Amino acid sequence: MVRTISVILLLFFSVTSSVAQEELAKEDQSRPEITKIGDYRYRLAGMTFDSQTREVFIPVAVNMREGGPIEYILVHENGKVHESIFVTKESPYQLQVILKLLKYNTGKGDVFNRMYPPEVLEKEGGTEAERGDAVQFFFQEKGEVDTLPVTDLMLDAKTSAPMTPGSWIITGSKIQDGNFLAEAEGSILAVYLDEISLFNMTRDGADNDERWGAFSKNIPEIGTQGLLILSPASNSATKPTE
Repeated sequence: MVRTISVILLLFFSVTSSVAQEELAKEDQSRPEITKIGDYRYRLAGMTFDSQTREVFIPVAVNMREGGPIEYILVHENGKVHESIFVTKESPYQLQVILKLLKYNTGKGDVFNRMYPPEVLEKEGGTEAERGDAVQFFFQEKGEVDTLPVTDLMLDAKTSAPMTPGSWIITGSKIQDGNFLAEAEGSILAVYLDEISLFNMTRDGADNDERWGAFSKNIPEIGTQGLLILSPASNSATKPTE
């Protein structure tokens, strides 16, 4: 009897150990691997970032160049591609990791207040002081040196001219049932307010889903590859060094 119990316990601990090892292996695989590629430059998946300038370089491809309405400048390739200028293979979750490493602050503050009915505003509304950091975005076509503010790629239907210069707030998406929703839905850089997207605007018209379109004159052909460059709102974009 003692021998039988010993065998059962041995099998139990063997199985438990095996399961634990498998879980640890899964956890290790899910951890982002960051590689140093320069004095201040690092790589995570296909993205690079600079710890000194706090810039992030995201590989993208042109997905739309005509028509509208447009609700996003950038989504994951499995996201709402029918409403976005650019698509990327890069993970929104890993982009969020980079933002944390670069010490960017995240917060929705009052960004979505205008979208809330009174009863929700009372509970969910915030203040301007609670907003995340402001950042700006530039597009750099592959093989080119010059960059273009992404606002120049957007058509304002109200003025029939490109979107005026401006920045985005790092609102940081939402977590639901343990899931990071920007990763689940692929929403990254929005021009129409979206609590799931990582970045949102505060400008007039951000709450109008028919306000924005593609300014085709400034957008290269569909499939054109390049970088979307994120930088602090006070900085200008610089060319990445490989």
